[in-house]
Order: sequence, then C-alpha cells, then structure tokens
Amino acid sequence: MEHFFVTPSGDLHERWLQAFPHAAAVSEFAGIGAAASAASRVIWLDISITEARKLLIDVKAAVALGWPVVVMAATPDEAQAFRVMNMGAVGYCHVNAAPEQLREVALVVEHGGLWMPPKLMQRFVALSMRVVPGEASVEPELNELTSRELMVAEQIARGATNREIAATLEMSERTVKAHLSAIFKKLGVRDRVQLALAMNNIPAYTTVN
Repeated sequence: MEHFFVTPSGDLHERWLQAFPHAAAVSEFAGIGAAASAASRVIWLDISITEARKLLIDVKAAVALGWPVVVMAATPDEAQAFRVMNMGAVGYCHVNAAPEQLREVALVVEHGGLWMPPKLMQRFVALSMRVVPGEASVEPELNELTSRELMVAEQIARGATNREIAATLEMSERTVKAHLSAIFKKLGVRDRVQLALAMNNIPAYTTVN
C-alpha cells in the first residue's frame, strides 16, 4: 500500500513519516499521476491552510484519482466532514493526528470502510437516528456475538474510542481491537461507523460508500 500526502508545502510532516516510513509528499495532484503505477494507494489531502473556495475543488480532484481519500483538517468540524464525505472522501481526521491513529485510519479505509473522529461519528449516528424512519431499521444479528463482543459493540454505539472502551471494560486496547475485528466479521460491517449505525438500528446504506 502506497501513501501519498498532498500538502501545500510538498513536505512530509514527521508524524506522517512515523506512521508510513515510505510515504511520499506532493504539492500538486500531477505529482501523483507521474509516480510509479500502484495497485493500491491512499491519498491523504492536507486542507489545513486551504481556502474554502478551493477546498471542494481539491477534494473533487483527489477523489477523481480513483483511490481512497482521507481529508486532513486543522480544525475538524461536523459540517466539513459531512461535506467532503458526501463528495467521496472516505476518511476525515486532524492534520496532526498521532501516527497510531493515522495507521488505524489507513487500515479502515484500505478495507473499504469509513473513518471519522469518534466525537463526529457520535453526532453522525445521532443525526442518522433523527433522519432515518424507525420502521426502516434492520436488527443486527447480535446473537452471534459473545457477551464481551456485545459489550464492546454497545460502547461503539455510544461513540466511545478504543481507549475509553478498554478503560470501561477493563481490558487492553489490543483486546478491544481483536473484539472489533470479530464483530465486524460476524455482523458483516466494514467499520465502526457502520457498526454504530447497526447497533442503533439504522440501515447501513446511510453510510458513505
């Protein structure tokens, strides 16, 4: 998997390199097209100093490349997250996110999932609950989950982070991740956003594909 960071300076931040030692940075989208062909890539779009009128143009250009796009903002907010994901971005995070979080984002989007900060996800789920009629909901197959997996899934439905879940359920973050992998497989969901929607009886088609 190749990681290309599109950033005004054309330079890689230290955190980005820590997350992906072989990542590349470009200041123009043409720089990606000129690179060696690759079957799989993630495009990380730095919009931290991008003017509002140019932001949507850049997101559209990034999505047009055909690879998963993660938008990185200086001050993530709900409205902007929904706007860029509506345009086809599959991830949205802080431009100074920790290397571990960047790797988590990459893992989700590489497998076709959707990623946004937990607090935004919580509001996204709440908004979906208000918008989607109750009669359209579909019950997830919760009987397939173990008791601990169900506890983890319920925490996800509340918008909790892996660290918060680990503290609440008195387990390691590694164990939380293992439970999540099993839950995703059993319930047929791709990421924690779809899991949260399923746990709140909201059809998965309300997520961005």
